[in-house]
Amino acid sequence: MDSHYSLQVPNSGGSSRGIPHPASIQSTSSTSQPQSNLPTYRDIYSHPAAVAYAAAHPRRTIPKLGPYLLLQILGEGEFGRVKLGLHMQWGEEVAIKLIRKGNIDTSARISKVEREIEILKVLKHPNIVRLYDAIETDRYTAIILEYASGGDLFDHILAHRYLKEEDACKLFSQLISGVWYIHQKKIVHRNLKLENLLLDRHRNLIITGFALANRFEHEADKLMQASCRFPCYAAPELVISDSMYVGSAVDIWSCGVILYAMLAGYLPFDDDPTNPDRDINLLYRYIVSAPLSFPNYISAEARDLLYIMLVPDPKRRADTQIVMNHRWLRPGAGLFNRTLGDLEHAAMEQHQQKWLAHQRQMKVAATAAEKC
Repeated sequence: MDSHYSLQVPNSGGSSRGIPHPASIQSTSSTSQPQSNLPTYRDIYSHPAAVAYAAAHPRRTIPKLGPYLLLQILGEGEFGRVKLGLHMQWGEEVAIKLIRKGNIDTSARISKVEREIEILKVLKHPNIVRLYDAIETDRYTAIILEYASGGDLFDHILAHRYLKEEDACKLFSQLISGVWYIHQKKIVHRNLKLENLLLDRHRNLIITGFALANRFEHEADKLMQASCRFPCYAAPELVISDSMYVGSAVDIWSCGVILYAMLAGYLPFDDDPTNPDRDINLLYRYIVSAPLSFPNYISAEARDLLYIMLVPDPKRRADTQIVMNHRWLRPGAGLFNRTLGDLEHAAMEQHQQKWLAHQRQMKVAATAAEKC
């Protein structure tokens, strides 16, 4: 689980990297209201998330980082944990990626963290995780991200065994729209997998996990060791070739694996009986040589889309535009007709509406508390 403007962070143990919190966002929407009218959270320790954490850890004092309470662990990142955070003034839930500085002691790792922050700063898409802030303390670099309360897509598929094609089409359309946007911004993700695809409370997809993302001004990037950490999602050219690879084609392969998992309920190329120890080289020889097979409940149109994405030869693999034009994705065509500007405006408006809804909830809570 890896991952919103002018923010002044109070003197509470950390310094801001200058990325503003949503409370200070000025929207172009006519519905925008002055943030000074928003009441502060009356008693942050009475917030349901804080109450749940205190009940689970009765002997612990809830830790703080900058203006946030640090609550339960949401997941593990490459260099540290992701925790649920709670803004002590506004009562807003966020995801906080805590990177212990002792874990990034080389210049290469430090630059990777800095690159992740810089990339997240420029991404504004309705289905891409939003960066709120970055805070540094003596021990940690903390990346403050939008919190997606619906869990990850891996668990969602497990809960349903596999997804109906109508539901998979909606989520996959959102994924491809986000990947197309990332590629248009000259960025490749390189770590797309089910665990890095989250769901918000409305069951919309949120792409996260940008720790391995990079820019591709030269259209190609040298193979990174970390790119092969999850071989079931990595394109064959990452393992069976020592040459340069095209990053956008790598993302398309991973999207094909994700779509297959949505529709089948399991990963493709994961059942080689001759490779019980899951040797990576044997796995990729199997991927290159084994024909793609499907359970009988996957439609012919969905199979056709998977056939053009899960192509071992990256030169013959479909690109995002071809994928978006495929007939199986016609229900998602409305997402694909948007320009970069349209998508960024939609992301800003979506975020503003989320913040306005949070304001209304706080005002209702404050009014109820006053009556008590």
